[in-house]
Amino acid sequence: MTTRRKLTAEPVEFRWGGGSTARRPRHVPMVIREPEAVWLEVEPRSSVTVAAVREGDADWHPERVMRRLAELAAGEALLVVLGSDDRPVGDAVVAELRRCLPLREVVAVPVRHRHGQLLRDAATVEGLLDAGRLPVVVTPAGTMLDVTAEIASYLRADRVLRVLDTTEGAGLCQVWRRPEPSVN
Repeated sequence: MTTRRKLTAEPVEFRWGGGSTARRPRHVPMVIREPEAVWLEVEPRSSVTVAAVREGDADWHPERVMRRLAELAAGEALLVVLGSDDRPVGDAVVAELRRCLPLREVVAVPVRHRHGQLLRDAATVEGLLDAGRLPVVVTPAGTMLDVTAEIASYLRADRVLRVLDTTEGAGLCQVWRRPEPSVN
């Protein structure tokens, strides 16, 4: 067995087959440190909203939905998950968001739902959000819900929005929100 880093600076006790001790550890007292003050001063990331939009949902009013997404992106960290099997639709959504948000960099991220690979894609999206960009995850329509759920969970998103048919037509509706912590 080989290691790339030293696992411990202290010698450890180990026994070979017959029970003989190869090396005796010296006594090292346990030290418990209180957290440093700077650890507590770290600012948590701003709230993250995930908006899931599937091509053809409800009445599909793209101009209205894109306008609402641009309003959301102006005030908070936003991730858009677009479920579309048609590449030109994904390109059109990204272009419309770039037009609505000229000062914000909009980045298309193609993602397929593959077990073991989505974690890497979620980390890429997290890096884009931390850099102040607006990622648009483009995924096949059939896997949009799975991709949305897994990435929202990875990012510990505060809420998830979805295009749903409402009384006023198609609009972004909240389908999930992180519960507020209870104080006991």
